[in-house]
Amino acid sequence: MSSLILLAMVGGLFSLISTSLGAFMTPWLRRASFMGDLRAGVDFALGVMLSAVAFSLVGPNLVDAFAHPDRLGLVVGGFVVGILFLGLGHVLVERSARVKNSPGSASRWMFAAAIFLHNFPEGMGAGSSLAGTKISEALVLQIGLAIQNVAEGALLVICFQAIGWSLRRAIVASVLSGVVEFSGALTGGIALEWTLRSLPFSLALAGGAMLMSVLLEYRERAKEGVPVAPTRFLLGMASIPLLNFLIP
Repeated sequence: MSSLILLAMVGGLFSLISTSLGAFMTPWLRRASFMGDLRAGVDFALGVMLSAVAFSLVGPNLVDAFAHPDRLGLVVGGFVVGILFLGLGHVLVERSARVKNSPGSASRWMFAAAIFLHNFPEGMGAGSSLAGTKISEALVLQIGLAIQNVAEGALLVICFQAIGWSLRRAIVASVLSGVVEFSGALTGGIALEWTLRSLPFSLALAGGAMLMSVLLEYRERAKEGVPVAPTRFLLGMASIPLLNFLIP
């Protein structure tokens, strides 16, 4: 097995473990009223994701593409595919959720399906960044994604329990969402092994999906009346350029 695939698998495994950690810790997190703290962590993670789009996944590849015009189509194409994949997928999830009988149940199913949907390109970002970018960029992205995954793992368990599932079944389903992320990382690694020319496309696809994920989270927060905390978000935004300065 090549080093590229192994590195991508390490990134995916990190995401799987962090999601599983959040799932298994749900009873204690809920009992200790940590859900507000988890959401605060997600604010920081959203900033990291947007920073990764600008300074790691899309920005550098776009600059490089202007110097090598043959790569421009790969970067732009991957970015557009990532946005459309997550955006159209979210629309389909919303429409399918509306056909269910209970409005509350429909919203919970939509939330769960949306997480499963965005985990695949998010996993591609985790795997491809570790295999094909600077360690400083990949490391901070892994940390940001791990924070978000812990929160998502716990929230998924609570969501499935609200639908009526047992705690054990809800935890298994939440862990499976991490498996989806691992499969995305593995797919990114295999694509890189096949040809390094796929790197700009893979990173841009993950970047487009992450950008759409951040925008959708902003929209959901606005609906709930719980805005993203600007200080934590800006700290996340500053993380990658700061580490790039500290770790040349």
